[in-house]
Amino acid sequence: MKSNKNQYTKICPKCGNIDLPIKTDFVEILAPTPEKCRKCGYTGLFPEININEIEEFRESLK
Repeated sequence: MKSNKNQYTKICPKCGNIDLPIKTDFVEILAPTPEKCRKCGYTGLFPEININEIEEFRESLK
């Protein structure tokens, strides 16, 4: 059984959505380009947070 202790995900800093497009192109992976949230349309850089802190992060947005 894997621990969620060290698992991270990107999260939208505006709405808290974690369903973000995955970069698959080699250039996209190497060059930090703005990403777009599928839920609210926010465009920019998305922080990575520990998956155990997702709900706490979303609460802080309210």
